[in-house]
Amino acid sequence: MKKNRLVLSMLGLGMLALASCSDDNNNEPAPGPGNGAKSKYVFVAYSVGSEGVESAPYIISADSVTGGKVGLSNGIETDAYSFVTQDNKLFAAVWGGQGPVTPYNLDANGKIVQAGNTVNAVVAAIYGAVGTDSWVGGGFNGDKQDPMATLFRFDAKNLILGGRNTIDMNKLAVGDEWPTWYGVFPVDQDKLFIPYDMFPLDQTQTQTKYTDSTWIMVATYPGLQFKKIIRDGRTGTIGSWFGMHGLKQIEDGDVYAYSTAVRSKNPSAVVRIKKGTEEFDQSYFFNLEAKTGGLKVSRGDYISNGKFLMSFFINAKEVTEWAGRTKLAIVDVKNQTITWVTGVPEHAQMGYKQKTFVEEDGNTIRYVLKDDAGKHFVYTINATTAVGTKGLEFENISDITTISKLTF
Repeated sequence: MKKNRLVLSMLGLGMLALASCSDDNNNEPAPGPGNGAKSKYVFVAYSVGSEGVESAPYIISADSVTGGKVGLSNGIETDAYSFVTQDNKLFAAVWGGQGPVTPYNLDANGKIVQAGNTVNAVVAAIYGAVGTDSWVGGGFNGDKQDPMATLFRFDAKNLILGGRNTIDMNKLAVGDEWPTWYGVFPVDQDKLFIPYDMFPLDQTQTQTKYTDSTWIMVATYPGLQFKKIIRDGRTGTIGSWFGMHGLKQIEDGDVYAYSTAVRSKNPSAVVRIKKGTEEFDQSYFFNLEAKTGGLKVSRGDYISNGKFLMSFFINAKEVTEWAGRTKLAIVDVKNQTITWVTGVPEHAQMGYKQKTFVEEDGNTIRYVLKDDAGKHFVYTINATTAVGTKGLEFENISDITTISKLTF
């Protein structure tokens, strides 16, 4: 795992060297934003490098995802690795240096343009939208030599850092093991839940002793101060490195979290934290392995009304953190049911997280996958019927890392 995290860091720095911002050489001022009556789907796509692997990232758009093809020609090159959607903007955060953040939006003509100045923050190993006008990022080091981690709030309306605070990671460490944050999720408007895992500081050890533990750090919001630790021992770690998934507060105020439980004696499962509490609800336990005949969940994204779109490893041999062959299901955590999605083929999961966008109707899901022929498509999935349909195809790209929708 430590080696993989180092590889990710080097990958990000390598992309910085390869990629540079570009735009039309045009001195005419860009049109301002439109009235929001129209919209486009916005993606981050990587070009194909000389060795057939991903090269430079581009922000591209499409009017529809139900059919047709799209490539890099109508996009702009960027130099970031992480992308957060908030306040009808796409924020591009660089993995390296001072973690510079650059906002993008669509102008009145629907063209992708830079929406404001680049702001230095910190390298954000975790990030997530909070409310309607901010997002929170977090960066940390992997040992006791530099134990102070940073949480920062980015003001998406004024395009400035709205606040920051440091967290002493010694508060989370256990013995000779060190914490790694896996995501940041808003809860009750006044706090953040940050799932994390442990990793041994001893370089000769490659696996944590705490595979059977579920950890969440609670931080205040907007103060970003450490509050407490929540732990449970019935499943495993929530989320995965750079996955930004695994936990969600749903409409009724309850919080649901799910775990792959890789290398754990515990089953892959969903657990709950009741509204207004900061402890795991011992009366609730949704055993996903028992329900699926032994399959472990890989990733997931919230849809609405207690339903998640989750991917499951098709067998025990496929269970890893970043790879593995998966199939999709609609998982209802309130009724504890699983409905397999038809019309979407089994596929190798893409890097780090699912690429999912849920429409405002809370039922229509847009899902990006790479098929066995190496082609990338957007599938539209109906959450009620659990039926998927192949749509937009991407041409001459090596990867898709982000799907969102902006108005103009």
